[in-house]
Amino acid sequence: FCEWKRANPNIFGDSLRLSKDEELVRVMKTEVIVHPPGLATKTGSPVLIGRLRNNDMKDGRTVEGVCRMIFYNMDRILELPESCDEGITIVHDLKGFNPSNNADLGIPKVLFGAIFGHFPIRIKNLYLLKAPFVFHAFFRVMSTVLFPAKVRERCVFIDSLDDLKDVMDTDLLLKDIGGKAEFSLDDWVEAQKKREEDG
Repeated sequence: FCEWKRANPNIFGDSLRLSKDEELVRVMKTEVIVHPPGLATKTGSPVLIGRLRNNDMKDGRTVEGVCRMIFYNMDRILELPESCDEGITIVHDLKGFNPSNNADLGIPKVLFGAIFGHFPIRIKNLYLLKAPFVFHAFFRVMSTVLFPAKVRERCVFIDSLDDLKDVMDTDLLLKDIGGKAEFSLDDWVEAQKKREEDG
């Protein structure tokens, strides 16, 4: 991981701080990936929520900027002891996914090139909620090329939050994906900035 960080200083380095990077803040606030504090599965695995529809690649963001935002979130979740004990769970709501606006093949190349074999994170499960047909095809190709077989086995397409009832309390998920929870990303960003500035 340390070697990968040295080889990719623009993506994961000392500058990966919300208090130092307004572009990171801007991309973060589009809520492509969030981790509401305390959100976990019944076994204690911290949960990341993804909404790829929020990733507007036409608003000036770059592949590097998107990857920095994702790595920042992962770095925060890795601070939780539970992520080491239980791995992390990802619930990705793919409703509204548009490949021409929301995807760039450079993102999975950088992202998964770092995660698999370099980044000290264990993905327990990846739940892909309400994926449109076009995403199935995109994911099949991408995962075959970039994912180890073990990770592919942990990727589950689901049509409803009811499919997660045995895994987590779905009421704790955000309202816009069918849960009941509210989460202020603005407050979270300000708390992270203060924490960084306080050292």
